[in-house]
Amino acid sequence: LAAARPTQAAAGTLLAPRLRPGDTLGLVSPANASFEREPLKMAVEVLQALGFKVKPGVHVAARRGPFAGTDVERAADINAMFADDSVAGIMAVTGGSGCNRIVDKLDYDLIRRKPKFFGGFSDLTCLVNALHRQTGLVSFHCPVAASEWNDYSVQSFRAVVMARGYGG
Repeated sequence: LAAARPTQAAAGTLLAPRLRPGDTLGLVSPANASFEREPLKMAVEVLQALGFKVKPGVHVAARRGPFAGTDVERAADINAMFADDSVAGIMAVTGGSGCNRIVDKLDYDLIRRKPKFFGGFSDLTCLVNALHRQTGLVSFHCPVAASEWNDYSVQSFRAVVMARGYGG
């Protein structure tokens, strides 16, 4: 990962290095809590089956009402994953309604300095848009880790974020 460099694609657009087999993905829960442990376990196994190492966020399994911890904790996990040089990309376990509560708690200067793959869908669109608006980082509306990954999803994911045409 140390040799990978971010790419400036167009004025104001920042591309993170593409993901490679063996890279570490940070697993975060920026919104809803996982009230059952099986989806979290399956999310880790799916990402490992895709060829990645997985580093769960400190608060990935936290619970605070319907959310995966407090707003500060959920944002801290994302910020920590961007700061961690061993992490190549960040994926959410699930979507959910808590993402809009943390956009003002993300460290956009850090994210701009250390761009990484970031992906998810549903209410994570709020974060995907905020990251791009605040930093220029191209992030992805893609399956969350707990999604049902069928062959089409896997092939599309690999084609977009692991292919030579994307990133550095």
